[in-house]
Amino acid sequence: MESKKVVAVALSVVVVVSVVAVAVWFAPTTPDVRIGYLAQDLHQLALRVAYVKGWFGEAGLTVELLQYQNGAYEMDGFLAGQIDMGYLGVAPALTKSINQNVSVTVLATANLEGSAIMVHKGEYDAGRILNLTGLVNKTVFHPGPSSVQNFLLRLALSQSGLSYSDITAIAAVPQNMAISLTPDAPAFIAWEPFPALAEYENLAVPILLSHDIWPRHPCCVLASSDDFINRKPDVVQKVVDIHKRAEEWIVANPAEAIGIATQWLGVNATPVETAFNRIVYDFNLNRTAIEVFLTFLIDQEQVTMYPSEIGPYLDDFINATFIESSP
Repeated sequence: MESKKVVAVALSVVVVVSVVAVAVWFAPTTPDVRIGYLAQDLHQLALRVAYVKGWFGEAGLTVELLQYQNGAYEMDGFLAGQIDMGYLGVAPALTKSINQNVSVTVLATANLEGSAIMVHKGEYDAGRILNLTGLVNKTVFHPGPSSVQNFLLRLALSQSGLSYSDITAIAAVPQNMAISLTPDAPAFIAWEPFPALAEYENLAVPILLSHDIWPRHPCCVLASSDDFINRKPDVVQKVVDIHKRAEEWIVANPAEAIGIATQWLGVNATPVETAFNRIVYDFNLNRTAIEVFLTFLIDQEQVTMYPSEIGPYLDDFINATFIESSP
């Protein structure tokens, strides 16, 4: 149990506040691009790979990285002018761009799948919670109302004949979810590696992988503020080129990629490998899948939009030109 607490505390230290600035290369002047990303999110391994390999410097870019607790906070970072580009979930990008008129454009996909609904191991082993029906009138932790994981939780409940109101959903930081589980708050949904870590530490059991909820669903994306695209399209193209290079390298070099991820996360390699194998690294944009996200968000009353507005909105929200121009 002591080792479990050590891992949890070590990961919790990463997110003390909602945003922590991390300088990759300090330049005497303003960096060429400021990129946001999520704390300890294995979905965004491409960014870490590019940093470790030195590909930003190779492309002549000075870069500043800023870390956020979740995608909703990162969208607030876009709104506040803290970042120019960012890795985040497509759901918060959609929700915040519509509800708060944050002008961002999605340029590439970062990953597909890679989340899980986890249940308290004691409750699972006792046979009290084996599926979603066992969560009725129970508390379920999630990363935030605008997150991809919240979307997947809503979708999974709907697929099981349940509604979001049948559970008590509480937002929490993924680093603390597994150690917070109790018989009354027996479940959480989070991005990898937190589900795999909870399983490795015998704290929780997966009852649904996001693959089971929606196979090959888009999750994290690479986005840019519209203003930055207009001002520095050449820098945007370089970042997208590096992103594509990193995604292809991860797929071609899984063992070395897992090594980079393990060093980055600072945990045992076994859960990192488990988590890695639950994620599909893919840079291709899928407009149809993003439209499914948006339609469900409208149905769940998370955003308000008329059906006739969906097409024109997505025309502005998705721009495949940069990724299609990458070598």
